[in-house]
Amino acid sequence: MDSWFPSNNAAQKLWRCLECLRDLDDLLVDSANQKNSTKRKRKLKIALTPLHSLVKSVDDLCNDIQSNKETRCLLDESKIKDVSEIQELFSRLLPHDHKADISTVRNKLSAHIDKNMHPSEAQKISSIITSNEFGRWLHICLHLVLDLTKLDIYHWSCKPPSDEYICFMQNEPFIVTIKVEGEGAPALVAINIANSSPRNVIPEIVQRLVSHSQWMFKKNQPRISSLKEDSLDDWNTFKKYSYIHEPN
Repeated sequence: MDSWFPSNNAAQKLWRCLECLRDLDDLLVDSANQKNSTKRKRKLKIALTPLHSLVKSVDDLCNDIQSNKETRCLLDESKIKDVSEIQELFSRLLPHDHKADISTVRNKLSAHIDKNMHPSEAQKISSIITSNEFGRWLHICLHLVLDLTKLDIYHWSCKPPSDEYICFMQNEPFIVTIKVEGEGAPALVAINIANSSPRNVIPEIVQRLVSHSQWMFKKNQPRISSLKEDSLDDWNTFKKYSYIHEPN
């Protein structure tokens, strides 16, 4: 997605999810090889901040789909209803209001250390972050991001040949180039076909995070173990397979 830029609200919010995924990937890439359990736990504490940001970014994307007229008009009502249902399911499986566990740990220990906190309280709060619970939270987010990425609501722009032109993609995979300045402007100059979708980077980084996080789960605990390509018609797998994310 580095060669593409969001050009509508939905794409902007998807890009925010991607940035959180990238931060998590950088923090967790070597965690499986970390033998010291204390250092592993500390790494998860640090990683909780981008995970919390990912939760909020996913929530914002769901809200945009339902509330933003420009995004909402790109989907039929049945899919908007689906998004509403999976957002409620997301909130139940991973509570994230200001009193929720993930918010408490992020606000008091991860993003910064509360200046009035006693070490005994810090230990109590820190005990919330078990590796398998962190993994469950992470896989809930990864699953939902993948489903939302499938929706055909994202518009993109890319670098034009010069300042006289603009290039954008509102209907994948067609890239439209329009001359907006100079002689003959405005004018349609070209329609090209993109080699791949800007959205493809999402499943690529999700696959890496799935691989990096397998160690977090208990033996036989359900989790995402690998990815497979779904039919676009079968986009809402989060609702269908939400049972794998239920707390043990």
